[in-house]
Parts: sequence; structure tokens; C-alpha cells
Amino acid sequence: VYFVPQFSDFQEISIHEMLFLKKILKEAEKNKVKAVIFEIDTPGGRVDVALKYVSILAKSNVKTVAFVNAQAISAGMILALAADKIAINPSGMIGDAMPLQTGPNGVKPIVIKREIKKEKKKIKNEGKDKGKVKKESKNKEQVQDKDKLIEKEKTETKENLGQQLKDLIKNFNEFKNKGPSGKEALSEDEKKLVNQKFLTVFYKILQVLAEKNNRPVRVVRAMADPYQKLSKETDGIEHTEVSPLTLSAKEAKKLHIVDYICKNKEDVKIALGLSSCDMVVKDKTPVFYFIYFLANPFVSSFLIILGIIGLYVEAKTPGIGFPGSLGILCLSLFFIGHVGIGDSSWLPSIIFLSGIILIALEIFVIPGFGLTGISGIIAIISSLLLAFGWDNLETGINTVGISIIIAICLMILLTIYLPKTKIFRRITLETVHKSKDGFEAHKKCDKSLFGKTGIAHSILRPSGVVIIDGKRFDVVTEGDFIEKGEKVKVVEVSEMKIVVNRV
Repeated sequence: VYFVPQFSDFQEISIHEMLFLKKILKEAEKNKVKAVIFEIDTPGGRVDVALKYVSILAKSNVKTVAFVNAQAISAGMILALAADKIAINPSGMIGDAMPLQTGPNGVKPIVIKREIKKEKKKIKNEGKDKGKVKKESKNKEQVQDKDKLIEKEKTETKENLGQQLKDLIKNFNEFKNKGPSGKEALSEDEKKLVNQKFLTVFYKILQVLAEKNNRPVRVVRAMADPYQKLSKETDGIEHTEVSPLTLSAKEAKKLHIVDYICKNKEDVKIALGLSSCDMVVKDKTPVFYFIYFLANPFVSSFLIILGIIGLYVEAKTPGIGFPGSLGILCLSLFFIGHVGIGDSSWLPSIIFLSGIILIALEIFVIPGFGLTGISGIIAIISSLLLAFGWDNLETGINTVGISIIIAICLMILLTIYLPKTKIFRRITLETVHKSKDGFEAHKKCDKSLFGKTGIAHSILRPSGVVIIDGKRFDVVTEGDFIEKGEKVKVVEVSEMKIVVNRV
């Protein structure tokens, strides 16, 4: 039996843990392991990550057991349901899987509100004085009214939802034919339709997971749908509040949401009837922890900043030295970290190298700064973003954007203050040859050459060498090409050049 402990206590489910579990399941199948027990203690996480877990567990040929130690909340509940068996710590709990979405106005639940409250109030007040109506009734007559109300709610809810769905589909078709621009905001009905599409699939997944192991579908639905009502007579538990259901260990066992209540992994093995099997703990290796550390957004940002600054300083100094080596090392660790945890493949690193090559061509081969250099910059920035993977693109944009801004600010500071430091002065040439001390940047042309004639000693196209009075002079023409041996005349003498024409 393999046991996979969670990375740390009460942590959100992550793509890294999922990839590690996938690796263990493949190894378990190869070694013909009896069961893989994986620990869950999580407040939840992203729905898309949870569904990837579901896909991996569904394809596993090895018996999988989720050990809720001690909480499986939100996406953790979905993950637990995806296993073949569920064990839970006596002090554990499971549930509250209502999907949420984050937007400009904060976190909001993804639900389709059921308009049944007005009808409920109308029925309760029928034939009674408003002042005598109470929320809870203990006599037989009111209990019967409550049962009638529940049936009425079910009928009205189906009719309301059916009508809402027809209206939403109609609005959706109009919306599709209208073809709004990307700037046009969705209407409320259109938003409801989008949510309905998501919830239809989401609730169906929960139903399939529940039916797979004969778990109560309505109870599982109530863990995600705040409007799902439960009664003790029908479902074994009373739940009338507008909120997602959360169960304790005893409640979950009684309702057959979980299969066993176990204090530790050894108890889980015994409950499975595998007490004679050896248990092997498949913990993460030091390499995994190191790669996981490198992929942390804060560390990734630090590596990007050091990498950019290292390459910048190297470009400003001759040869290949410590700054360039440090920059290459940091960027290599950045890509290794994200490839190692499965965020991306090696493709982003190849794109990054292509960007470096394009910029080098722009600097050393192609004059000016144009399409090649811009393409190189775009390739480098794109590679840094793609290293985070499509699932973490928003995190990548934030991390890379902040890192580049910080790196640019630091490069400006280095440009201003680095030349003034003692270390920089030791590795740079600061000798200045001033004209007042007799040093000249170039030898001045002899003004007496004006009007003299000579012979082209080389082809002038338009610059070349001529012989005047037996001496060699570097000259230029006014644009003409003059063959070697032709006679020329000096037509202009300036501080920097001698201009000649064909005689």
C-alpha cells in the first residue's frame, strides 16, 4: 500500500501536488500496488485543478483512497469524491463546495437564484393574520402545511427554472446574432446563462462522482448548491438554510458520504482489509522541494530580476564574467523550476534563447534598431509568461510585469551610480587624454594641399588613397567612383577630410 502525505497542512490543492500524485499512481500500477492512500487537508482551491484531479483518478487502474485528515472543504470535497473510497479523521469535516468567482467587485458565488421566497411567504400567510405567522411551527396542522409547501416549492421551482432557461436561451440567441464588441458588457440574463452552462456541467460531475460509489446524490448536490433542500425523512438530514452543506465525520459516515472513520493511515489500511500489506510512504524528494521552491512566484520574480540585471551589466562590460554567468544561471533556474513542477514544457526556454539570438543579431550584425530587436524583446517576454503555463497566465503576467519594472528601475540606478563606485573604477579605464595636455583625437589636414593634383593609388569608391607630392593621403570623392591610376585634384580641405575630384 502506498501512502502519499500532503505537502503541508491545510493548504490549497495545487497542480504540483496533482502531478506528484499522477507520478505515484503510474508507479503503483507498474509495481502492482494494492491501493494508494492520499492525504487531504485543504480549504479548497481552483475548480479546474480539482477537475484535473478527477480526470487522473478516473483513469487510474489502482484502487485509490482519499484520507481526509482533517478537512476536505470546497474543491477538496470534489477531490475526495473522485477516489474509490473515502476515510476521514474523527475530528474532520467535508463539504461546502459552492463554486466562487473572483471579479473587480470581490468574490461572488456562482449560483442561479431561485425565485421561490415570495411564493413561500404567500402560502404561509394564506388564511392567517400576518401578526400571528411564525417561522417555526410545532403543531400537526403547520407540519402538514410545511410538507405541502415543500411540494409546492419543488413544482414552482421546476417551472420557474424552466421558464428562466427558455428566456435565457432566447436572450442568448439574440445576443449571439447581435455580435457585441469585446467592450460591451454582458447583460444580467446573459451572465445567468453563462453561469447556468457552468453549473449544469458542475452539478452533473458531482452526480456522476456520487453515483459511481453509491453515495446520496441529493446530499452531494447540497454540498455545492445552496438552494438544495434536504429533509430528514427523505435524505437522513435536515437542511433548509440557503447555504452549502458541510458535514462532520459522524454525519458523513451516517449518510454514506465517507466509508470509514480512521485516526491515522494505519487504521485506513486495516479498514481496507489490507492489514497484511506493507505500507510505503511516498514523500517528496529534496529535488521536488527545491523545484517547488524555485517555482514560487516570489522566487521566480527574484530570479527574473537578477537574470535581466546580470545580462545588462554583462552587455556593458567587455568579455564574459560574473554578471553574465549569474544572469544565465538565474534564468536557467527559473525555467527549470517551472518545467520541473509541470507548469510548462521546455518550449518557453527555447523561445527565450531565440529572443536572445535576435537581440544579439540586432546589436552586432544588423545596423540600427528595428524589427529584429523588437521581435527578440517580444520573444523574451512571451517566454517568461509561457513558463508559468496557460493555467497560471494571470500569475505570470503579474510576476513578470512587476519583475521587469523593478529590473528597469535598478538598471537606471546602476547606470547613474555604478560608475561612481570603487569596485567599478577598479575594472574600468578612467584615463583621460585632454587637448590642453597636447593630445589630439586626430591629425589635422594640411591646408596647403588645396588645389594640388595627384594620382589615385587605389580605387576611390568614394574613399581611398591618393599620392600627392610623393606622400599618401586618405581622401574621399564627392560621390564619384575613380579608378586606380587616374589623375585627381584636391577641391576641399577640412579638419577631418580631404575631398578630391577627377581631373
